[in-house]
Amino acid sequence: MKKDFIFDVIKNSPNSLTAEEIYNDVSQNIDVNLSTVYRTLNNLVDKNLVTKVVRQDKIAYYELANEENPKHYLICDKCSGAFSTEMCNLDKIARKIKRETGFNITSHTLEFHGICPECIKNAK
Repeated sequence: MKKDFIFDVIKNSPNSLTAEEIYNDVSQNIDVNLSTVYRTLNNLVDKNLVTKVVRQDKIAYYELANEENPKHYLICDKCSGAFSTEMCNLDKIARKIKRETGFNITSHTLEFHGICPECIKNAK
């Protein structure tokens, strides 16, 4: 089933992927349209199996949903590399927001922008 191929690509990737990257990977194994990939991704997001993150570059990235360990990103402004980190100390802030506003936070994203070590090394 096409949905299984799409989900497996996301599940087996160490990084978040764009719909086009998922399409390129899946289309090497099965006949699939980009529109089918988008529909399937929306369905997986609706079922909370996959998380859709729209980064500051306005591109949507997809990754396996993990509410217990949300990922945060270090984005290189030179090479556009995205490096995920699972370090998160935002739980206190989320609890405070819920306590003070009644808003039930189901997920969050965070990006830090800068220059990655490889680009710093190459600039010297």
